[in-house]
Amino acid sequence: MKRFFVAVVVFILAACGSKLDGTYKDEMGVSSYTFKSGKVIMSTMGVGQEMDYKIEDDKLKIISPQGTLVMNLLKDGSIEGPMVIKLTKRSE
Repeated sequence: MKRFFVAVVVFILAACGSKLDGTYKDEMGVSSYTFKSGKVIMSTMGVGQEMDYKIEDDKLKIISPQGTLVMNLLKDGSIEGPMVIKLTKRSE
């Protein structure tokens, strides 16, 4: 029982500090979000901009000069963006 409790605590602590890593794209390949070293590069049609982001609960908050974009982190590991656009992790 003690091992189970320790494993659960370690998992919860790891999840609290989790960061996104890699590239997430929409189904059409129009936009991509590349997470690396605590930053995100948001690209649309080949034009990219680097921004800060933070994760709070199941929300991804991308901070830009125009304001904060809030997206949902889904249980399947994908990201739900504006207008219910689904971003999935892609290997490059």
